[in-house]
Amino acid sequence: MMRINLLPPEILERRRAERRIGWVVLAALGVAVILAGVWAFGYFRLQDKKDELAEVQQLVQASQAQAEQLAVFEQRATELEGRKVTADLALGSRRNWGKLFDEISLVLPSDVWLQTMVASESNGLSISGYAVDVRNDSPDAGHKSIAKTLVRLADLSDLYDIWLTASTKQTFAEQPAIQFTITASVGSPAAGGETP
Repeated sequence: MMRINLLPPEILERRRAERRIGWVVLAALGVAVILAGVWAFGYFRLQDKKDELAEVQQLVQASQAQAEQLAVFEQRATELEGRKVTADLALGSRRNWGKLFDEISLVLPSDVWLQTMVASESNGLSISGYAVDVRNDSPDAGHKSIAKTLVRLADLSDLYDIWLTASTKQTFAEQPAIQFTITASVGSPAAGGETP
């Protein structure tokens, strides 16, 4: 059996063109669907990134608010450090007289006792006292105790320029004794501007 097409060639050509248009439209729809899919994918990814950005911005704002609340403590810590430096400067030149007197009392030999002790930052230290002596001895044994006192006072870090300024043999409470006076500068040699 043989097919015979009685349609004129223009109509056949038009039908083929219509079929091609259908395929072109179908291809265009496919491309449109693919483009719509790509656009939707990009749009949803963009929305996810915007949501992540919004969360990060909220965290940053919360952190900044917390940092502002804690900034008060940092400011107070800075103020406290400044006050501490000021107090250290003010108290650094202050002399602890009680400690110095305790140290002096600890280093005195047992056969020496003090009568007076006068101390000031500007005038230094002046000590008057007695050392036990033996009757009719030459040289006086009491001077050994006074020498020990001078050496021990020289070991104290707050005293320098220690001098025996007076020493006389006397009787004190019916006991032979040597009355002495010792002077010293108070502070460190660098602070006093002198060398030991």
